Amino acid sequence: MTHHDSDRDEAPSGQLPERRVAGMRWGWFGAGLVIAGVGAAGWGHVLRWSLVEEPSVGTNIGLLLAAGLLLVLLTALVRLARRPARPEGNLSPVSDAVASVRGRAGLAVLVVIPFALYGLVRLQRGFMGGLPEPGDVLFGLGMTFAAAGLAVLGRAAADLTGRSLTSLCAGLLTVAAVAQAGLLAAETLPVEATTAALPVEATTAASTMVPVAVTQGPSGVGPGPSKVSTGHAAPNPGPASVSKVAWQWRPPGDETVRQVVAAGGHVVVRTFDGVVAVDSVTGRERWHYRRPGAVTVEMVATPDGGMVAVEFGTVRGAQKVRARTVLLDAYTGEVGSEQAQELRSNAAFTSYGFVTADPDDGTVVGWGLPDTGEPVWSYRLPRGCHADSEQGTRSESWQVELRDVIALPVSCDRNVAVIALDPRNGDEVWRYERPRTDGKPDIEADPAEDGSALGLTFRDGDGTVTKEVVLAQEHGEDVGTVDSPAKVVQVFNADGYLTESDESGRATYRWESYGGGEPKTAELPALGGDLWKVRRLPLKDGLLVAQATIKADTVSIGTHMAGWGKTEPRSISIDMGYRQIVDFQPRALNLLPFSGTVVVAFNGGATVVGLA
Repeated sequence: MTHHDSDRDEAPSGQLPERRVAGMRWGWFGAGLVIAGVGAAGWGHVLRWSLVEEPSVGTNIGLLLAAGLLLVLLTALVRLARRPARPEGNLSPVSDAVASVRGRAGLAVLVVIPFALYGLVRLQRGFMGGLPEPGDVLFGLGMTFAAAGLAVLGRAAADLTGRSLTSLCAGLLTVAAVAQAGLLAAETLPVEATTAALPVEATTAASTMVPVAVTQGPSGVGPGPSKVSTGHAAPNPGPASVSKVAWQWRPPGDETVRQVVAAGGHVVVRTFDGVVAVDSVTGRERWHYRRPGAVTVEMVATPDGGMVAVEFGTVRGAQKVRARTVLLDAYTGEVGSEQAQELRSNAAFTSYGFVTADPDDGTVVGWGLPDTGEPVWSYRLPRGCHADSEQGTRSESWQVELRDVIALPVSCDRNVAVIALDPRNGDEVWRYERPRTDGKPDIEADPAEDGSALGLTFRDGDGTVTKEVVLAQEHGEDVGTVDSPAKVVQVFNADGYLTESDESGRATYRWESYGGGEPKTAELPALGGDLWKVRRLPLKDGLLVAQATIKADTVSIGTHMAGWGKTEPRSISIDMGYRQIVDFQPRALNLLPFSGTVVVAFNGGATVVGLA
């Protein structure tokens, strides 16, 4: 009786059995996956290297090792393709070359799989964070397909004879199609793939996001309404005094406090991958919005504290490579919108949209929420008015954002002026003008920290200060004149201003109301030091002064509360923890007044503190 080996089928001499030919076509499909996968991974590696970050030495060495093994595999494939079809006993004419390909494919798989897993992890983190990089997409998918193709080659080694080129092209097209789908998903899916968290303790405040009608602002001469009423809350004056630490809060995972703003009645803290709203009275978390895998770049709040805009980005050095901006309701943390773009530079952020101003042509443009790229309204300075610094106007940035209006310092014919616009529709709300002096007068416009007033400093042609006035932001009326010869104005608002004078190592502070009356005074040791390390906050019953001291890896903040009158100050020292300086956010000391507390924080510290 004759027994046939199950692994050997009858076939004409010099040809492979049909069953084996089918297997060889799968082998060529695997070869196509390997070739296209390696190409995609290499392209992705180059993109990350050139646009995002330089790879580690270990990554480069591993990739070179994988490339070497794939080169050895390619050599075995060439030998297999050129092997003459000569039977040798009971063995297939290409069996030894097939064994060589399988062995090399198995070894290459062991090297490529860790890179495939590394690429998939980066890809998953990118999608979770909403900022998947094209380089990560190509590298992760390319390495995955290369590993899959090597596994197929290990099971069915390829033969270049017959009709196997069809399978090769199928493998190439498969990788190309999936890579293209991955790149498309990187641009579309992240809008939905967020990790927004609901409030830990729900608040009752309603969302402040409001629709905006498309209108065309005025361009002619003439004042608008006498005042504006947008329903914004008045600035919080803070407690009457503070004397103790009421609470301390640390970011989750021992992260760094990168930035803080007052919004929604809370202190909103920007961390590495999101923002957390902390109750200003209890120090407990109210809500958070975090995106694992993403990195926050910047955070801004509207003047009324109703909304917070958070920019997530990919940063290389001092350059932002990619960005995504999320608008959040500051009371609840609810997502209002999300867009694949960065925050508008040099733009005022209001509850009705962004406002940009171009001093070169005198145009102001309002952009809605969400920012679709289409203007909602536009405004052009009246004829005869311009924002040319050489013609007598100067400001840190041309437009000045106040609580309810956008103020524009300008020069109009023979007057210097301030024009205030309604951010809802671009209507002119009020205008303040005064005659120009001889020469080229200069006007400096500075907002009060609480947005309640606009301080104007007028200088004549040689730089001498001729007048300092304060305008109420809601109607533009002159609420008072700052009279501070030989003194430095530290803080001002719509009610009064704080001056400081140093004598014999003591600092004397005076709070003077525009309406007159006896000034309030407080004395403290002279602090000195850099301006960004000191903050002053006038309260009802006294003055709170804080100073940051940086030593090696720690930041400590000393706070001094002096009552109005001749009283000894009460001092509290606070250890802010590890100091870490981050890109796009300068070191800064923050004093934020809330109802019942004052929140102390340092950009780069490890804790936020509430004083009561």
